[in-house]
Amino acid sequence: KVHQWCHTPDACFGGMRILHTSDWHLGRSFGPVSLADHQHQFVDWLVGACADLRIDLVVVAGDIYDRSIPPIDAVVLFRDALRRLRANGHRVAVITGNHDGADRVAAYDDLIDVSGIYVRGGYGRLGEVISLPFDDGPLDLVLLPFLDPHAAPDDLPVGPHDAAPDEAHDDAFERRLRRTHESVLTAAIAATHPRLSSPRSVAVAHAFVSGCEVTDSERPLTVGGSGTVPASLFAGFSYTALGHLHRPQRVGGSDTVRYSGTPLAYSFSEGHGKSVTVVDMRPDGRCTVDIVPIDVGRAACTIEGTIDELLGAVPSAAVRDSFVRAVVTDPGVVLDAKQRLTAVYPHVVEIDLRPAVPAGDRAPAAVRRSLAPLDAVEAFWIESTSQPPTAAERDVLHQALAHAGGGRG
Repeated sequence: KVHQWCHTPDACFGGMRILHTSDWHLGRSFGPVSLADHQHQFVDWLVGACADLRIDLVVVAGDIYDRSIPPIDAVVLFRDALRRLRANGHRVAVITGNHDGADRVAAYDDLIDVSGIYVRGGYGRLGEVISLPFDDGPLDLVLLPFLDPHAAPDDLPVGPHDAAPDEAHDDAFERRLRRTHESVLTAAIAATHPRLSSPRSVAVAHAFVSGCEVTDSERPLTVGGSGTVPASLFAGFSYTALGHLHRPQRVGGSDTVRYSGTPLAYSFSEGHGKSVTVVDMRPDGRCTVDIVPIDVGRAACTIEGTIDELLGAVPSAAVRDSFVRAVVTDPGVVLDAKQRLTAVYPHVVEIDLRPAVPAGDRAPAAVRRSLAPLDAVEAFWIESTSQPPTAAERDVLHQALAHAGGGRG
């Protein structure tokens, strides 16, 4: 249950406090519009929120950048975020996601561990458990970055009944074919269990857990459903911080297995509010979870109507401040739609010309196939525009068919 958070964790809970965020996608744009300023605002907000909430550990669950070779300003922003968080006394744990270049992001992981910042990517630290001391006791931290099955080492088990690596050289090719996101993540988690020693633990993973809600802005991990993993993989951890899906949500009805979602809207399917997840954790691993809204960045919304309806509307302040997709339903051509709409909706970034077509009876497919080419084109025109072509339009259609060789009866 989400409840009102307080600023004094020791007084109201008696444990440590974790902030879970993910999918920053630094370097990303919203359509043609750069999000650099909004991402700077989010980092400023995050640094202030972590200080206000007295956060002990900040967790970033992957997709730090929007692409494997990010622009320089995105790298600088991430570096500055880490410096500012650490300067305020927060420890930071980061994993790479499927958008990140693991070897670039985690190139100096062993060198920066001593600073209190833990960055992991790829298979190099498989099975590692980081034991962190806090004022109220230790915490076992398990960092599970996005693991590409095609990049897995040949000796990584695929299933519980695989032969030992030294007996399975002849099966290496078959193992590669059988590997999935579930199999590599299962192997990674199984390798950590013998090393868990604290009463409480946090797993940080970048994966697509089956049964969760998606948006239009996630990049598929694989074609089809082989990229999904079951929520049961994370049983046994006190809290699991997930990244990859952009909508904040519980997983499998559990308060302690969650996606934090993106800090900013990255598509028009992300009309939900943006937030970070704050976890108060007792020394024995019991958790209370809070959702803290993010009050920076630009929301996204879709409006629909004829051009005159949209221009004549009086949008709310929230709509005026949002990225806008305008679905224009006029039956004819609408000239300069974006330029005209910008006067009312300053941040319109997408125009979708979608003539409204009333539902009506369509001729059966067999009848449509028997029509002469010009009659078929006219029938399609009427279905698309809700009105027959004018004489001039009919003449153009006839000429186009004749030119294409389709005007013959």
